[in-house]
Amino acid sequence: MSRRVEIGVFMPVGSNGFMMSNRTPRYEPTFELHRDIAVRAEQIGLDYVFWMGKWKGYDGTSGYWKSTLEPMSLAGAIAGATSRVKLYATISPLLFHPAVAAKMISTIDGVSGGRFGINVVTGNTLDEYEQMGMVPEGYNEKRYGYADEWLDVMKSLWTQHKTTHHGEWFDLDECVSDPKPVRKPYPWIVSAGTSAEGLAFAGKHCDYSFGASTPELSSAVRAQAAAHGREIKVLTNVFLLQRETDAEAEAELALIREDMDVDAVRSLIAAGDRDNRASYERRKEHLLNSGMVGFGAGLPLAGSAHTIAEKLAARIVDEGLDGIQLTFVNWLDDLAAFHRDVQPLLGKLLAENDIVMGTGELAAA
Repeated sequence: MSRRVEIGVFMPVGSNGFMMSNRTPRYEPTFELHRDIAVRAEQIGLDYVFWMGKWKGYDGTSGYWKSTLEPMSLAGAIAGATSRVKLYATISPLLFHPAVAAKMISTIDGVSGGRFGINVVTGNTLDEYEQMGMVPEGYNEKRYGYADEWLDVMKSLWTQHKTTHHGEWFDLDECVSDPKPVRKPYPWIVSAGTSAEGLAFAGKHCDYSFGASTPELSSAVRAQAAAHGREIKVLTNVFLLQRETDAEAEAELALIREDMDVDAVRSLIAAGDRDNRASYERRKEHLLNSGMVGFGAGLPLAGSAHTIAEKLAARIVDEGLDGIQLTFVNWLDDLAAFHRDVQPLLGKLLAENDIVMGTGELAAA
């Protein structure tokens, strides 16, 4: 049987998307933009759209992520505008009691017909939650313990008639949550954590790991899942800059890099330093890398359609990736160009390695 890979879109939840540069376009996130991107992604046969969660931006000369949309409510709205594409929304356990979250997620899952999944994030930077007074004492050291208990409670609410739970963080007495999710036993669960605790959490709970930026991380999270008798799919982010020729694309990428929003980069690094987590050292290295163009954007891949297709295929084949998540500069135009020029070439190259694009299953349960 052919191996299958999924292609999706990392949605531009914040101001200016993922580009930390003064050269790239200025725009604000809107429902209309996200609806149009999701509909376009569905029309061209992509598998999913994915929303991050962000409650505070990083200022700078570009106004990086000054405005952001809330992903759960946005996914619920987009569910009504689409019919096939999967919808993944980020949720922070700190901000939603598990009984409230379970009900919200079941509702969106029902609206979408079983196409919904959640990306569980323990906190990109804690200052965005501290501004709300939502960080309990000792959370930074126990954040994945908190998320583990939170998710265990939700899984019980999704599958049991009543849930009684008395743990370190949550107390529930014969708590009910109906209706249950459409997708059984519950919606897809995703994680993008790359710390040791994050990889262990993904291995225990998640269907997908979206943090597979290196083959080493892919192997590590697969091993964690295997230890629980499970399998997990690994995906990575890629920023595409497609032009007629490689030289034209590389020249544009160089201009984007030359006009980086240094103040926003420094602000993001400072927020990570303040939380003092080992995994942030990897992020700092990424942010200080001369090739970096945006936080969360993924590895830059600039070139002609042929070059992009070849390099995407090589990563999928050589690294055993289960999918690629795409970011762009001009989302609708770039998606159209990807569909027109890259998808046919990529499909042909993957077919030569007995790999096909798409899950081969209905997104709905």
